[in-house]
Amino acid sequence: MEPERSLEVGPGEAGQRLDTVVARALGLSRGWVRKLLDAGRVRLEGKPAAKGAILRAGDRIDVLPFARPEAGPLANPGIALAILRESAGLVAVDKPAGLPVHPLAPDETRTALNALVALRPELVGVGEGGLRSGVVHRLDTGTSGVLVFALRNDAWREARAAFAAKRVAKRYVARVHGAFAGEREVELMLGNRGSHVRVVESGGRLAVSRIQALETGSETSLVEIFMRTGVRHQIRATLAELEHPIVGDRLYGSAVELERHWLHAASLAWEGFAAESEPPPELRPRTADAS
Repeated sequence: MEPERSLEVGPGEAGQRLDTVVARALGLSRGWVRKLLDAGRVRLEGKPAAKGAILRAGDRIDVLPFARPEAGPLANPGIALAILRESAGLVAVDKPAGLPVHPLAPDETRTALNALVALRPELVGVGEGGLRSGVVHRLDTGTSGVLVFALRNDAWREARAAFAAKRVAKRYVARVHGAFAGEREVELMLGNRGSHVRVVESGGRLAVSRIQALETGSETSLVEIFMRTGVRHQIRATLAELEHPIVGDRLYGSAVELERHWLHAASLAWEGFAAESEPPPELRPRTADAS
């Protein structure tokens, strides 16, 4: 944590924006300074400062103790990433299976975030900042489909609030083992058990899913899943508990070894924003027997 800093506006800085002057003086990005302003950490003449404040010579700026951002993600223009929709400070991309959402170390560059930074560099510092800049939600590495990032802090806060309030309609498609027929509403208490998520009697989180068969075959079936909640590995663990693990999901009981598990985030929607992604061929209805 950096100590409190006080600045006095010089004649050469008169007429400039407060966020520009503070960013230059403290060696921060303007995006990070805007986060400090949003949090009420910057005072102008003893009062909370406005983002667009224009300074006068002699003005006093106080920056309350603050944290510097983590190292930001590096841009990687070598990863192809399709943009599905962009509006209201949000961007939805079509994440390929096998691509992590964000890096875990500053020198890691093969993630969806690294690819998007090459296309939309303004997202660095948004939201949690650092190596999670702009991340609104996550998909497992082996899952493909709609993934949403924020380009502005206000959009990030609104999107996160929608997820927290369970106002986001989430539809997935999966190919599972066995003959799954009909429709089921499933409620489970799920808890972390190392790399797995398991059904637990206490200490877990409620996971609610509606699962409907799109195509029933003797060996595999195609299902769509509507998530009412957002628990880690919710779909994968729920289908495994129903004895219909996702094809290729070795962690949850599939005996089939593939480069990915057959789960795809087909759509996300909440007030003011929606995006869809076409499932890959193996996750579309088959014209012949689904086995």
